[in-house]
Amino acid sequence: MDSKNLLKGTMVYLLANFITKMGSLIFLPIMTRLLTQEEFGIIGTLAPVTSLFTIILGLGLYNAQIKKYVSLQDNEEEFGSYMFSTMAIISVLNIVIFAFLFTPASRYLFSLVLNLDKVDYNSLVIISMVIAAVNAVNNLAITMFRMKKLYTKAATASLLSFFTNYILAIYFIKYLKMGVFGNQLANLIAVLLITLYSFRDYFGKFRFKIKREYVNYALINGVPLIFIELTDQIVNVSDRWVLAKVVSLSVVGYYTLAYTGGRVLSVVTASFISSWIPELYEAMEKDPKNPRITASVENFLGLTTFICISGQLFAPEIIKLIFPANYHTSINYVGIILASVVIQSLYCLDYFFHYHEKSMVIFYFSLFAMAFNLTGNLIFIPKYPEYGGMIAAWTTLTAFLFKVIIELFIIRKWYSIKFNYKKLLLYLILIVNPLVFYLGNENISAIKFIVKMLYFIISMKLLINKENFMKIKGMALKIKNKIIRG
Repeated sequence: MDSKNLLKGTMVYLLANFITKMGSLIFLPIMTRLLTQEEFGIIGTLAPVTSLFTIILGLGLYNAQIKKYVSLQDNEEEFGSYMFSTMAIISVLNIVIFAFLFTPASRYLFSLVLNLDKVDYNSLVIISMVIAAVNAVNNLAITMFRMKKLYTKAATASLLSFFTNYILAIYFIKYLKMGVFGNQLANLIAVLLITLYSFRDYFGKFRFKIKREYVNYALINGVPLIFIELTDQIVNVSDRWVLAKVVSLSVVGYYTLAYTGGRVLSVVTASFISSWIPELYEAMEKDPKNPRITASVENFLGLTTFICISGQLFAPEIIKLIFPANYHTSINYVGIILASVVIQSLYCLDYFFHYHEKSMVIFYFSLFAMAFNLTGNLIFIPKYPEYGGMIAAWTTLTAFLFKVIIELFIIRKWYSIKFNYKKLLLYLILIVNPLVFYLGNENISAIKFIVKMLYFIISMKLLINKENFMKIKGMALKIKNKIIRG
């Protein structure tokens, strides 16, 4: 595993993700002042529609593309033919899906999860589906840039989309009074901009020849990922749909704000995983049991745990400082959601199975997590609606945790790859315990703040030993030298 490339890729993605996620925190207070809790809740129920259909319309083909690139990267003609073959598959599927969208049956199916009296089907649902279709294509292009280690190209695309989205959303909502539709329209324009940006370096590399063998390969190695990612996403999104149906869109608004804020931690998780995947595949080709592979995951998890604890402890003060008082209820969900993000980030373990072409196995793990999450939400949220948000957060966290434990066990048994389980257990205890959740609730006091500082210092001592400190110091010096040298 090339540590230099991993560091470089992680830092580029980290910078881009830092700008976008911190930018989200800056824009969120503006959005909460432009939209009511109910409107924010509608956006919170539409986002899962886009996420789920991005997976369905993309057929998981970006995963097949990763491995095919490793074998065809030196043959531009053949890889161009492969890319065009996969695009042909996606195009046919999109035509079929969008034809179905304009039928009464489609409207009925969406009414089962969305309140179509408040979420307009013809504008809001349809435009969310168009966004998903464009995202599915963009995922192929961005994945290609990452595999080619065009880190800056991939990072620039996300920055371009981010700023376009928020600037247009504010303009459409504030000045054109377009409400939720303005937000969705801005999102659509932003993702279309990524498509245009990627055109020359991705679509321009197509060779207009469809090969049956490539179509078969793409479907066999891509389609299983649909079920895997769908089950993962349902774990992520079912809570908001159940809350919207059983409790209220206002509660969905609080929960969405907490969820969006909690996802800021993905600044680190997404940055690492984006640069780690190509390095993993190359390292596994040389030595599947290279200890540096597991060590890289453990170090990554230690860093995210540290950031998670910082957010869990001090999010109440930050939220009360920058958000309107009518959104402060969201504070109580943040600590649990942050812990969920850390545990969910271990979806990177999935790639051990993808590499060995055992992708379907992950589906069963994900299916179990989804069943657990859905069952918990459907049973307990209607029974205790006053605690709906907390129940939703806890079922999500627990579902992801079960999936990770099962995957670690199977990886050890099938591939004889062992992690430092004592470290992993320590990280889990630090981010999932009653004390840290109590310290992170909305009740703020001077005594609690002192206890928070003590918890923070103890956690830092446990997480950052001398060896890790020297690694971090070395990384910082390398970054500093690169900046100085330009």
